[in-house]
Amino acid sequence: MAHSRGRATRATVSFACGSLLMVQHGITERRPRGRRARRSLLFPWRGVPCDRMMGRQILTDYEIVRVLGQGGMGTVYEARSTKTGRPVAIKWLHVRPFASDDPDLLRFEQEARIAGSLDSPHVAGAIAVDRDPETGVPFQVMELLDGEDVRSLIARAGPLRPEIALRIVGQACEGLAAAHAVSVIHRDIKPENLFLARGGDGEVTVKLLDFGVAKIRRTPEAAGEGGALTAPAVSMTQSGQVIGTPLYMAPEQIENAKQVDARCDVYSMGVTLYAMLAGAPPHAHVKSLVELLYAITTQPPPPLAEVAPWVRAEVVRFVERAMAQAREDRFPSVEAMREALRPLLPEGVSLRQEALVGVTDEERKVVATHAPEPGQAGAERSAETVKTARARAAERARWMAAAAIVLVVLSIVAVIFLLNR
Repeated sequence: MAHSRGRATRATVSFACGSLLMVQHGITERRPRGRRARRSLLFPWRGVPCDRMMGRQILTDYEIVRVLGQGGMGTVYEARSTKTGRPVAIKWLHVRPFASDDPDLLRFEQEARIAGSLDSPHVAGAIAVDRDPETGVPFQVMELLDGEDVRSLIARAGPLRPEIALRIVGQACEGLAAAHAVSVIHRDIKPENLFLARGGDGEVTVKLLDFGVAKIRRTPEAAGEGGALTAPAVSMTQSGQVIGTPLYMAPEQIENAKQVDARCDVYSMGVTLYAMLAGAPPHAHVKSLVELLYAITTQPPPPLAEVAPWVRAEVVRFVERAMAQAREDRFPSVEAMREALRPLLPEGVSLRQEALVGVTDEERKVVATHAPEPGQAGAERSAETVKTARARAAERARWMAAAAIVLVVLSIVAVIFLLNR
């Protein structure tokens, strides 16, 4: 979830609890007469009477100021602490009955628990999670960020300069390393979940957002002042359920969302870097979900050297390793990925607002040399590795074909059932 302030802002609201949908909701404080305010058309019947919330105090600690955005699962408000005057964001689930083992509720509470326990400037902090005593609605109090997410930056500027894209990834790896240190797998790394928070001096800090579909793999011995993070007693992922955003998901995450490790986040970070360098993620042209899942699990992405020929060879090799189809061919950890970045960024990962610009037309005309380094391990796979990769691709193809057949059969059964009612 990203939230920003300003006279005319766009807030990207992610309620990832069981949903793959993202909602772009425009907020304009001042608009000409006669023009209607823009609103989300997704699930309009589940809307929240936002006007009634304005000025309301939550637990006597926070006063609602305005709406930042609204999605299918709830609403994000800007609020003010009645004790300190500090601005915060309140993420508010829609009113509905919640069972104690409701996956949406469990993910919502886990998201706040994870974000509140990670001690990193590169993770958007959660201040509190509670329930409204009047309605019983769960809500989170979160850090209010000023800036934009990486998806908005790409939409505004196009492909980013390689050095800027690498610096964004370098900072994001810091936040991801803090999560992995307590065995939390994010499972939804993508441009929307990397927020570029502006500081008063023009410095930009990359913040990792939205742990709504994260997985806690085990119980670490400790996780800072909040104590140890424990996996939920009730599973929030059903067998065969796809968790994450398909365009950025690792092949193994599509096949079995439960059996993933930190390398799926490495893959998604690589795809995110690819999107920053090329202006779009690989397979972005694929329209069908079934075709997309098939492509990710069986086909290599379009070579970065072809879609962004201005990117130098060592950066292309970095992206290719992060996005290797077989997870044993990727960086073994986000820490290893971060270390591999250091030679590419001798001046560090600091960012400034004025540097967030796209590749110029002149820079696009420069074609980098993409010859592999002599003797570089992994420049070409051995025949045995290629054979193994092809066998895996064939197995994934069979799996995807079977899944497509099952979907078609279920659709036919559903239609027959409805016609016979």
